[in-house]
Amino acid sequence: MDQKRKSQLEKEALKLMTSYLQEHLPEMQKEFGMVYINRLKISQDLSYWDVFISSMKNQDKLTKALAQYARHIEGVLTQKLNIRKIPRIRFRYDSSGEDFQKIYDTIQETTA
Repeated sequence: MDQKRKSQLEKEALKLMTSYLQEHLPEMQKEFGMVYINRLKISQDLSYWDVFISSMKNQDKLTKALAQYARHIEGVLTQKLNIRKIPRIRFRYDSSGEDFQKIYDTIQETTA
């Protein structure tokens, strides 16, 4: 698959997953706060979606909680994206948001 097509596929999948989380899993907000999909990457051979996520609280439980819905999300993506091969979803916790917050807090402390 060429890079342009792969990039389009990742963007569309990101939109669909974000929409899915908002519409179908609002109860997760009680336990995790806002859940963010920071980025999505599909493997070169189209076997895996690596979904990088973060949340405001209970980060250690987030990937396992979302993994319960992976097969259903895979089915939705396959139907909406019209792809033959069904990539498996792997949720990965992305701490970049926490890192940014720490840097921001440090800057605020030094300028105060």
